[in-house]
Amino acid sequence: MKRYSFTWWLVILPTSVTVGGTTILLTSNLTDWGAMVLVAIAVVSTFLADLAIAASMEAIAPTKVSIGPGEKHLDSDMASEKATIMSGFDSISHGQVSVRGETWRAIRAPEDTGILTTGMSVNVVDRDGLTLVVSTRSG
Repeated sequence: MKRYSFTWWLVILPTSVTVGGTTILLTSNLTDWGAMVLVAIAVVSTFLADLAIAASMEAIAPTKVSIGPGEKHLDSDMASEKATIMSGFDSISHGQVSVRGETWRAIRAPEDTGILTTGMSVNVVDRDGLTLVVSTRSG
């Protein structure tokens, strides 16, 4: 469930109304406080209940993180992902590659000695900022 979406508010709203209304009813029947105090207590209790509901919703459906090319979940994971050489690498150690329909700046992995040509499929083995490290070797 996307945060602050219509569905998110549909879950939060009934809780707000229920907690706020119940607080006003209980405190008005159990105390002789004025209307301003009752409303203030209802607002505070509703705010706290909304925070609790939002936190529990976040725990149940956490935000998903998209892993980019060359990134790893764990240090022990292999970062390899396929890329296609778009340009460069002829007589230089850098060029451009296409991954997931996006064009990235790329450099050759230091240990790679294979020939890199336009249109060739290579492996993304690491990422340094916005520059991918590619190799003809897998992993």
